[in-house]
Amino acid sequence: MNTSPLFEEPGPRGRRRYRMFEALAWAVIIIVAGLAVWTLDRNGAFDAAAWKPFALWGVWRQLGIGLLNNIRAAVVGMLLSMFFGCFLGWGLLSKRKIIRYPCRVFTDVFNGIPVLLLLFFTSLVLPSWGLPLPDFWFLVIALSLYSTAVVGDLVRAGVQALPLGESEAAAALGFSGLQSMWLILLPQALRMMSPGLVSQMVIVLKGTTLAFVLGGYFDLLRAATVLGAYFSRSLLQVQVIAAIAFMLINIGLSQIASAIDRKEKQRYGVQPVALDE
Repeated sequence: MNTSPLFEEPGPRGRRRYRMFEALAWAVIIIVAGLAVWTLDRNGAFDAAAWKPFALWGVWRQLGIGLLNNIRAAVVGMLLSMFFGCFLGWGLLSKRKIIRYPCRVFTDVFNGIPVLLLLFFTSLVLPSWGLPLPDFWFLVIALSLYSTAVVGDLVRAGVQALPLGESEAAAALGFSGLQSMWLILLPQALRMMSPGLVSQMVIVLKGTTLAFVLGGYFDLLRAATVLGAYFSRSLLQVQVIAAIAFMLINIGLSQIASAIDRKEKQRYGVQPVALDE
């Protein structure tokens, strides 16, 4: 395999220029960060009174309840996406056009529609169809529609990345096409694309914050807004705490995805499957 770089290594003058740009960039970052800290301090963001509410157990309890609701919606949405995404991936690989074309249309449509529009659709259209569901399910359905399209494409890419001999061996053993897919190809594809699935979980978790527009689902952002309205001096502080909570969970999930990625490389010596750019 050709591993030559796309560009030539910079010479001494190029390295000096890169170091100069790097130093300039760090200087700009430090100056901007310093101005931000100075402005926040000038407006009392670091005053003890602004952080006093966080000494109350009730504040952390409300934030915890909101975060658990975000996680609950993300887990349910991802499980539904995994279930329906496997069927969608099988449809995308079908040799029958009557199955493959509708699956491709579904994938392209729901990959291209913003999740916020899907959320408005579920919360406004479904009740008019006689389905007055709780806001939790409006959020889960919107996230599942989008994520199912992504998982379906991951399944398709994972199965197509497997050696052709896998399906040929299954056929030689007397497996039907459906049995070969669900008993042999799909389990291997799921293992290969596991880093992509964990990364998709990060996207789904961040998408749960869109429940704020519904107004009836008590997620972390809603909890932070309510607490910020009650403790008016702590509005910025509580939003920062909420952002840090999301950041820590997403970093943890990203680390899990990276660990799975490294494990798959060590096991197979290849890059796990990802969606085509």
